[in-house]
This record gives sequence, C-alpha cells and structure tokens, in this order.
Amino acid sequence: MNELMCEMCGSNMVTQEGGFYVCQACGTKFPVKDRTTSENYQSPGGESSQELDNLYELARRARDSGDSEFGLKYYSEILIKEPYDWEAQFYVGYFRAYTYDFLDEQAIDEFYSSTASAVSIVEGVDDIGEKNEAINLFTDETFGLVESFYEPYFEELEDLSSDDEYYAWYVNTLFELSYLLNYYGDLVENVTDDTYQDALDSWIYSIDLHTPLYKHIGFFDMGEHDKYIDSYVEKIHEYDPDYEKPKPKKLFGII
Repeated sequence: MNELMCEMCGSNMVTQEGGFYVCQACGTKFPVKDRTTSENYQSPGGESSQELDNLYELARRARDSGDSEFGLKYYSEILIKEPYDWEAQFYVGYFRAYTYDFLDEQAIDEFYSSTASAVSIVEGVDDIGEKNEAINLFTDETFGLVESFYEPYFEELEDLSSDDEYYAWYVNTLFELSYLLNYYGDLVENVTDDTYQDALDSWIYSIDLHTPLYKHIGFFDMGEHDKYIDSYVEKIHEYDPDYEKPKPKKLFGII
C-alpha cells in the first residue's frame, strides 16, 4: 500500500491542516487530494484495516508509557490514513510539543493549532457522548501539558535576576502557557451543552497561572494585564457568578 509522502523531502510524517497536507519534517504544504481516489483509503476489514489497528495499538502503548517520540510517530501515521481522526490529530500536536527541548511560543502555537483542528473534527461528530469524551480528554491532557512545563519554568524564573539573559524568555513563555488555556477554553465552550465546564475550568486555571507572574512585569504593564484577566472573569461569571478574582502579590504586599 502506498503511503502519503512529502513531495520535497520524502518524509511520511505528514498531517492534514485544512485543505493542505503539511510535512512535519520540513514544513512543506501541498494540497489534499480527493479522499475518494486516494490509495490510502481501502475497504474496511482488509490489509489496511489490520495495519490501522496495529498502529492504534502501538500509538496507545506509547501514549500510556509517555513515549513522546513513538507517540508522535504512530499517531502521525494514523493521521495520514485517517485524516478525520480526532484522537490522532490531537496527539500529534501533543507529542510534538514534548519533543521540543524547550517549549517556546512557536511550539505552544503549534500545539494550539493541532488542538483546534482536533476540536473542529469533534464538532463534526454526531454522537454527543463521543464529543464530550473527546473534549474531556483534550482538557485533561492540555492541563497536564501546561502544568508539566509551567511549574519547572516558574521555579527557574524565580531563581533568576531581572537582568539575566533568559529572564524575559521565561516570563514570556509562562504568559503564553496561561494564554493557551484561555484560547483553549474559548475553543471548546460551545462544542456541546456540557463542554462549558471544560472552558470554565480552563479560564480559571489560566488566571491562577497568570496571577503569580505579576511580580515579574513592569508597573505600567499591569493595567493591560488587569484588563485581559477581567475580560475572562466576565466569561467565568456567566457560569459561576460567585467566582472571585485572585489578588496578585507584588514583592511587598498585595497590589
């Protein structure tokens, strides 16, 4: 069976993004061909079906063991064969994020883009139970990813002086992680009648991560940050009127 390969570098790590296939190795984009004529799609129950089952087994083993390299490899292969598979679409972005030595703004944007594509696929699913299951999974994994990077980065930032060459990088990356949670909440709020809770939890978690960073921003920037947080406090109050915005602490006392 022929696999989809990049026309530039020959890699088979190709994923679909909108109307294009995108090579994850070299970044080349090329148009998606008609699904009905693609040799990658064979009738269920044949050799292709067995191969796909094997790929799922390997991908999920890698996922359960936390093996990012093989998780990315096998989910990428699944996505080539099944471009509308929400599980594969999400985990390709998820495991790609973990392959970075340092999660920077670009890597965070790539993860969000892949997650947005996965949510878009879920929105086209007819079964409400499957939709809720998918979004719950995305939420749990997104929270876990953010926590795994935020906590060590914040600890490292606390040990740096403001004139350190990496200080601004850590501050910016930590803010981007908190913003990611807000964007994610916006993305999933209305997928079903129940996913507002995922959005609500995400917005609250974002504010909890954003607030401790106040002591690392300049005085004249605080007003803009307050406006940004307040815009999400308003969203939270639509679902939880009793929510109280946490008060950030400066170096000496509460602002």
